[in-house]
Amino acid sequence: MPDVVFPLDSTKKFTDQEKLGHNRWHPDIPAAVTVKKGDSFRVHCREWFDGAIVNDDSADDILNAPLTTVHVLSGPIAVEACQTG
Repeated sequence: MPDVVFPLDSTKKFTDQEKLGHNRWHPDIPAAVTVKKGDSFRVHCREWFDGAIVNDDSADDILNAPLTTVHVLSGPIAVEACQTG
């Protein structure tokens, strides 16, 4: 199984993770990880509400969802350019 290059600890908020994500695509945001062209890898992703929606068969978490939060994204992930002779 491919390695996880962007791991998330499900017991922590996204802002408390070892690797921090981003909230928009912009060229000034530095890569959090780098992979090589052709690599197979895995990335952990968080749902929109950063753990506020849980699998407990209750609608309360939907009713009280933090709608003012910004969706954080895993990455950015850079792909190394191939070097030719």
